[in-house]
Amino acid sequence: MTQTTVAQSSTKNTTGGDVLTGQHALVTGGSEGIGRGIAERLLDAGATVSIAARRREVLDTAVDALRERCGDDSRVAGIVADIGDTDSVSSMFARAEADSGPLNIMVANAGGGSPVPFLELTPEQWSSCIDLNLTGTFFCVQAAARSMVRHEGANRSIIVVSSIRALGARPSLVPYGTAKAGLNQLVRLAAYELAATGVRVNALSPGVTATPLTLERNSLFDERAATVPMGRAGTPADMASAALYLASPDSSFVTGTNLVVDGGESLY
Repeated sequence: MTQTTVAQSSTKNTTGGDVLTGQHALVTGGSEGIGRGIAERLLDAGATVSIAARRREVLDTAVDALRERCGDDSRVAGIVADIGDTDSVSSMFARAEADSGPLNIMVANAGGGSPVPFLELTPEQWSSCIDLNLTGTFFCVQAAARSMVRHEGANRSIIVVSSIRALGARPSLVPYGTAKAGLNQLVRLAAYELAATGVRVNALSPGVTATPLTLERNSLFDERAATVPMGRAGTPADMASAALYLASPDSSFVTGTNLVVDGGESLY
Protein backbone atom coordinates (compact mmCIF):
# COMPACT_ATOMS: atom_id res chain seq x y z
CA MET A 1 0.00 0.00 0.00
CA THR A 2 1.40 3.39 -0.98
CA GLN A 3 1.94 5.84 1.85
CA THR A 4 0.17 9.15 1.30
CA THR A 5 1.89 12.36 2.37
CA VAL A 6 0.65 15.89 2.62
CA ALA A 7 2.26 19.30 2.97
CA GLN A 8 0.93 22.80 3.41
CA SER A 9 0.77 24.81 0.21
CA SER A 10 3.75 27.09 -0.33
CA THR A 11 2.45 28.67 -3.52
CA LYS A 12 -0.06 31.46 -3.38
CA ASN A 13 -3.40 30.57 -4.95
CA THR A 14 -5.19 33.71 -6.04
CA THR A 15 -8.56 32.02 -6.65
CA GLY A 16 -11.22 34.35 -5.29
CA GLY A 17 -9.41 37.56 -6.27
CA ASP A 18 -9.98 40.34 -3.76
CA VAL A 19 -13.57 39.40 -2.93
CA LEU A 20 -12.85 39.60 0.82
CA THR A 21 -10.75 42.76 0.89
CA GLY A 22 -11.55 44.71 4.04
CA GLN A 23 -13.10 41.68 5.73
CA HIS A 24 -11.84 40.16 9.01
CA ALA A 25 -11.94 36.37 9.45
CA LEU A 26 -11.21 34.26 12.53
CA VAL A 27 -10.32 30.58 11.98
CA THR A 28 -10.10 28.23 14.96
CA GLY A 29 -7.73 25.31 14.57
CA GLY A 30 -6.10 27.48 11.91
CA SER A 31 -2.49 26.47 12.41
CA GLU A 32 -2.53 23.28 10.32
CA GLY A 33 -4.63 20.94 8.22
CA ILE A 34 -8.03 22.06 6.96
CA GLY A 35 -8.01 25.19 9.13
CA ARG A 36 -4.67 26.28 7.73
CA GLY A 37 -5.88 25.67 4.19
CA ILE A 38 -8.96 27.79 4.82
CA ALA A 39 -6.89 30.57 6.39
CA GLU A 40 -4.63 30.61 3.31
CA ARG A 41 -7.56 30.85 0.90
CA LEU A 42 -9.29 33.63 2.83
CA LEU A 43 -6.01 35.51 2.99
CA ASP A 44 -5.51 35.09 -0.78
CA ALA A 45 -9.02 36.53 -1.28
CA GLY A 46 -8.01 39.72 0.51
CA ALA A 47 -9.20 39.11 4.08
CA THR A 48 -7.37 39.97 7.26
CA VAL A 49 -7.08 36.65 9.09
CA SER A 50 -6.78 35.76 12.77
CA ILE A 51 -5.95 32.13 13.47
CA ALA A 52 -6.38 30.42 16.83
CA ALA A 53 -4.80 27.22 18.12
CA ARG A 54 -3.80 25.64 21.42
CA ARG A 55 -0.08 25.09 20.74
CA ARG A 56 2.02 28.25 20.67
CA GLU A 57 4.93 26.79 18.69
CA VAL A 58 2.76 25.45 15.88
CA LEU A 59 0.69 28.65 15.87
CA ASP A 60 3.76 30.87 15.54
CA THR A 61 5.07 28.78 12.65
CA ALA A 62 1.74 29.10 10.82
CA VAL A 63 1.53 32.85 11.43
CA ASP A 64 5.04 33.34 10.02
CA ALA A 65 4.15 31.33 6.91
CA LEU A 66 0.89 33.20 6.36
CA ARG A 67 2.61 36.57 6.72
CA GLU A 68 5.22 35.54 4.19
CA ARG A 69 2.44 34.36 1.88
CA CYS A 70 0.68 37.73 1.79
CA GLY A 71 3.69 39.97 2.40
CA ASP A 72 1.81 42.01 4.99
CA ASP A 73 2.32 41.33 8.71
CA SER A 74 -0.69 43.45 9.65
CA ARG A 75 -3.12 41.08 7.89
CA VAL A 76 -2.30 38.00 10.01
CA ALA A 77 -2.60 37.50 13.78
CA GLY A 78 -2.22 34.42 15.95
CA ILE A 79 -4.11 33.74 19.18
CA VAL A 80 -3.50 30.92 21.64
CA ALA A 81 -6.92 29.62 22.67
CA ASP A 82 -8.72 26.52 23.94
CA ILE A 83 -12.28 26.36 22.60
CA GLY A 84 -13.28 24.00 25.39
CA ASP A 85 -12.81 26.83 27.90
CA THR A 86 -15.44 29.58 27.86
CA ASP A 87 -13.06 32.15 29.32
CA SER A 88 -10.49 31.31 26.64
CA VAL A 89 -13.14 31.66 23.92
CA SER A 90 -14.18 35.07 25.25
CA SER A 91 -10.57 36.20 25.34
CA MET A 92 -10.00 34.90 21.82
CA PHE A 93 -12.80 37.00 20.36
CA ALA A 94 -11.81 40.08 22.36
CA ARG A 95 -8.19 39.75 21.22
CA ALA A 96 -9.13 39.17 17.57
CA GLU A 97 -11.34 42.27 17.47
CA ALA A 98 -8.81 44.38 19.34
CA ASP A 99 -6.09 43.40 16.86
CA SER A 100 -8.02 43.49 13.59
CA GLY A 101 -11.47 45.00 14.10
CA PRO A 102 -15.01 43.55 14.03
CA LEU A 103 -15.51 40.08 12.59
CA ASN A 104 -17.14 39.44 9.24
CA ILE A 105 -16.29 35.74 9.05
CA MET A 106 -15.77 33.03 11.66
CA VAL A 107 -14.72 29.49 10.78
CA ALA A 108 -15.29 27.07 13.66
CA ASN A 109 -12.83 24.42 12.57
CA ALA A 110 -11.13 23.22 15.77
CA GLY A 111 -12.02 19.62 16.58
CA GLY A 112 -10.92 16.05 16.16
CA GLY A 113 -11.05 12.57 17.61
CA SER A 114 -9.47 9.14 17.63
CA PRO A 115 -11.17 5.80 16.80
CA VAL A 116 -12.26 3.84 19.87
CA PRO A 117 -14.41 0.68 19.71
CA PHE A 118 -17.87 1.25 21.17
CA LEU A 119 -17.53 -1.35 23.92
CA GLU A 120 -14.18 0.10 25.01
CA LEU A 121 -15.25 3.74 25.09
CA THR A 122 -14.76 5.36 28.51
CA PRO A 123 -16.80 8.21 30.03
CA GLU A 124 -13.70 10.40 29.86
CA GLN A 125 -13.17 9.71 26.14
CA TRP A 126 -16.84 10.41 25.42
CA SER A 127 -16.86 13.69 27.36
CA SER A 128 -13.57 14.87 25.88
CA CYS A 129 -14.75 14.37 22.30
CA ILE A 130 -18.18 15.92 22.86
CA ASP A 131 -16.71 18.88 24.74
CA LEU A 132 -14.20 19.63 21.98
CA ASN A 133 -16.29 19.04 18.88
CA LEU A 134 -19.79 20.06 19.97
CA THR A 135 -19.77 22.14 23.15
CA GLY A 136 -16.63 24.11 22.28
CA THR A 137 -17.94 24.83 18.80
CA PHE A 138 -21.24 26.04 20.27
CA PHE A 139 -19.30 28.52 22.44
CA CYS A 140 -17.53 29.84 19.35
CA VAL A 141 -20.65 30.08 17.18
CA GLN A 142 -22.58 31.90 19.90
CA ALA A 143 -19.74 34.34 20.59
CA ALA A 144 -19.30 35.03 16.88
CA ALA A 145 -23.02 35.61 16.41
CA ARG A 146 -23.16 38.02 19.34
CA SER A 147 -20.25 39.96 17.90
CA MET A 148 -21.69 40.07 14.39
CA VAL A 149 -25.11 41.20 15.60
CA ARG A 150 -23.45 44.08 17.47
CA HIS A 151 -21.44 45.12 14.41
CA GLU A 152 -23.74 45.25 11.42
CA GLY A 153 -22.17 44.72 8.02
CA ALA A 154 -22.98 43.59 4.51
CA ASN A 155 -21.20 40.25 4.87
CA ARG A 156 -21.40 38.25 8.11
CA SER A 157 -20.80 34.52 7.82
CA ILE A 158 -20.26 31.72 10.34
CA ILE A 159 -18.92 28.45 8.95
CA VAL A 160 -18.91 25.28 11.08
CA VAL A 161 -16.60 22.50 9.93
CA SER A 162 -18.55 19.29 10.45
CA SER A 163 -17.89 15.89 8.81
CA ILE A 164 -19.57 13.31 6.63
CA ARG A 165 -19.14 10.98 9.63
CA ALA A 166 -22.32 12.66 10.88
CA LEU A 167 -24.20 11.35 7.84
CA GLY A 168 -23.34 7.65 7.90
CA ALA A 169 -22.03 4.94 10.21
CA ARG A 170 -18.44 3.82 10.63
CA PRO A 171 -17.12 1.64 13.47
CA SER A 172 -15.23 3.15 16.40
CA LEU A 173 -16.47 6.72 15.80
CA VAL A 174 -19.42 6.96 18.18
CA PRO A 175 -18.56 10.19 20.07
CA TYR A 176 -17.08 11.91 17.01
CA GLY A 177 -19.99 11.07 14.70
CA THR A 178 -22.50 11.98 17.39
CA ALA A 179 -20.82 15.34 18.02
CA LYS A 180 -20.72 16.19 14.33
CA ALA A 181 -24.37 15.23 13.89
CA GLY A 182 -25.14 17.61 16.75
CA LEU A 183 -23.20 20.33 14.95
CA ASN A 184 -25.32 19.91 11.84
CA GLN A 185 -28.48 20.54 13.86
CA LEU A 186 -26.82 23.41 15.73
CA VAL A 187 -26.15 25.04 12.35
CA ARG A 188 -29.77 24.66 11.25
CA LEU A 189 -31.22 26.05 14.47
CA ALA A 190 -28.74 28.91 14.76
CA ALA A 191 -29.23 29.81 11.11
CA TYR A 192 -32.99 30.00 11.58
CA GLU A 193 -32.78 32.21 14.67
CA LEU A 194 -30.15 34.51 13.19
CA ALA A 195 -31.59 34.85 9.68
CA ALA A 196 -33.44 38.06 10.46
CA THR A 197 -30.20 39.66 11.67
CA GLY A 198 -28.40 38.97 8.40
CA VAL A 199 -25.88 36.63 10.04
CA ARG A 200 -25.51 33.44 8.00
CA VAL A 201 -24.59 30.05 9.53
CA ASN A 202 -23.58 27.10 7.37
CA ALA A 203 -21.78 23.79 7.76
CA LEU A 204 -18.94 22.41 5.66
CA SER A 205 -18.63 18.62 5.78
CA PRO A 206 -15.34 17.16 4.53
CA GLY A 207 -14.88 13.53 3.64
CA VAL A 208 -11.57 11.75 4.08
CA THR A 209 -8.96 14.49 3.82
CA ALA A 210 -5.18 14.30 3.61
CA THR A 211 -4.00 16.32 6.59
CA PRO A 212 -0.97 15.64 8.80
CA LEU A 213 -3.19 14.70 11.74
CA THR A 214 -5.34 12.32 9.72
CA LEU A 215 -2.32 10.58 8.25
CA GLU A 216 -0.75 10.24 11.70
CA ARG A 217 -3.82 8.77 13.41
CA ASN A 218 -5.54 6.76 10.67
CA SER A 219 -3.70 3.62 9.60
CA LEU A 220 -6.49 2.88 7.11
CA PHE A 221 -6.21 6.23 5.33
CA ASP A 222 -4.92 4.95 1.98
CA GLU A 223 -7.44 2.12 1.93
CA ARG A 224 -10.32 4.48 2.58
CA ALA A 225 -9.09 7.10 0.14
CA ALA A 226 -9.03 4.45 -2.59
CA THR A 227 -12.77 3.86 -2.16
CA VAL A 228 -13.75 7.49 -2.80
CA PRO A 229 -15.73 7.56 -6.08
CA MET A 230 -13.59 10.39 -7.47
CA GLY A 231 -10.49 8.29 -6.86
CA ARG A 232 -8.63 10.27 -4.20
CA ALA A 233 -8.80 11.84 -0.78
CA GLY A 234 -9.69 15.48 -0.40
CA THR A 235 -7.09 18.11 0.39
CA PRO A 236 -7.16 21.20 2.62
CA ALA A 237 -7.31 23.24 -0.61
CA ASP A 238 -10.52 21.44 -1.65
CA MET A 239 -12.15 22.36 1.66
CA ALA A 240 -10.80 25.91 1.47
CA SER A 241 -12.44 26.51 -1.91
CA ALA A 242 -15.82 25.53 -0.46
CA ALA A 243 -15.22 27.65 2.64
CA LEU A 244 -14.41 30.67 0.47
CA TYR A 245 -17.80 30.39 -1.21
CA LEU A 246 -19.60 30.21 2.14
CA ALA A 247 -17.53 33.09 3.51
CA SER A 248 -18.04 35.42 0.57
CA PRO A 249 -20.95 37.63 -0.54
CA ASP A 250 -21.51 35.07 -3.34
CA SER A 251 -23.44 33.01 -0.75
CA SER A 252 -25.39 35.96 0.66
CA PHE A 253 -28.72 34.06 0.37
CA VAL A 254 -27.37 30.75 1.69
CA THR A 255 -27.90 29.86 5.34
CA GLY A 256 -28.58 26.67 7.30
CA THR A 257 -27.06 24.45 4.64
CA ASN A 258 -24.53 21.64 4.89
CA LEU A 259 -22.04 21.76 2.01
CA VAL A 260 -20.60 18.25 1.60
CA VAL A 261 -17.13 18.12 0.00
CA ASP A 262 -16.16 14.46 -0.20
CA GLY A 263 -15.65 13.34 -3.79
CA GLY A 264 -18.84 11.27 -3.53
CA GLU A 265 -17.74 9.32 -0.44
CA SER A 266 -21.05 9.78 1.38
CA LEU A 267 -23.03 8.39 -1.57
CA TYR A 268 -22.43 4.79 -0.54
